[in-house]
Amino acid sequence: MINPGDFQKDAFSDLQILVVGDAMIDRYYYGRIERQSPEADVPIVDIQETENRLGGAANVAVNIAKLGAKAHLMTVIGDDEDGALFQQLLEGEGISHNLVKTAKPTTVKTRIYSANNYVLRYDIEDRVAITQDAEKDLLESIERVFKTVPLSAIILQDYNKGVFTTSCIRAIIDLARQANIPVVVDPKEDNFFAYQGVDLFKPNLKEVNKALNTSYTGDMDNALKEACHTLRERNTCKAVLLTLAQHGAVAQDASGFYKVEAHKRNVVDVSGAGDTVVAMAALLLGLHFPLPKLLFYSNLAGGLVIESRG
Repeated sequence: MINPGDFQKDAFSDLQILVVGDAMIDRYYYGRIERQSPEADVPIVDIQETENRLGGAANVAVNIAKLGAKAHLMTVIGDDEDGALFQQLLEGEGISHNLVKTAKPTTVKTRIYSANNYVLRYDIEDRVAITQDAEKDLLESIERVFKTVPLSAIILQDYNKGVFTTSCIRAIIDLARQANIPVVVDPKEDNFFAYQGVDLFKPNLKEVNKALNTSYTGDMDNALKEACHTLRERNTCKAVLLTLAQHGAVAQDASGFYKVEAHKRNVVDVSGAGDTVVAMAALLLGLHFPLPKLLFYSNLAGGLVIESRG
């Protein structure tokens, strides 16, 4: 289905995408385990290298920028050292941003590797909802962008870290409707049915099973078709794109139901694959791609990133 004619050179260069949501630092420690602790029956990892990457909504913005479009990020951070580091990382990637500082710590996910083995992850975060003042600052920033930037799409990237309240979600969607800007949502469980009237709703199968109290697997085509229909009705959304891990992805809109298989991959690190899918989907929506092609290329992009660590 790959058609070189689908993309002109620098196809995304004229697109500007606003990303709003929970952002974080993905921190990686690389080392080796060669001994046990004398204090307890646990291994000691001798750290040899540290790497900090932009994660969550910020990783979506990075994907958009790497694909050649202009990314704008709106999120909250802590007034702490990691918040300052987060801002430095954004500036290093050339991503336009507005960061609302709060009393919450900057979210950091830390992964520890020994050689190529993923040993441990620990998180520093506060999932309590942002304050009304912080929400007001965030919405005012979004309004300014809507008035000054010719946006092609907006992505709402929800990780249940507190950025999105029901009122915040409604306000952003209303602003997008008034400006005739398509909205793409990557949801999480807390607000799963709060995203009413969006253009593209992109959960994964685990999230759908939890939300609908089902136990579908990626090879149950008829059940997946019914699940997509249910989601379209309950969220009054135009289209659903449902990722199925090793089974590929499916999508549905008013015109039909579509499925693509996963390409065979050397899986190294699955973290961030969903961010790439939603970034590509928003860009293709900005180019007015039909849903079958949007599904195919988004699934292809998500598969490519799992072959590299980080």
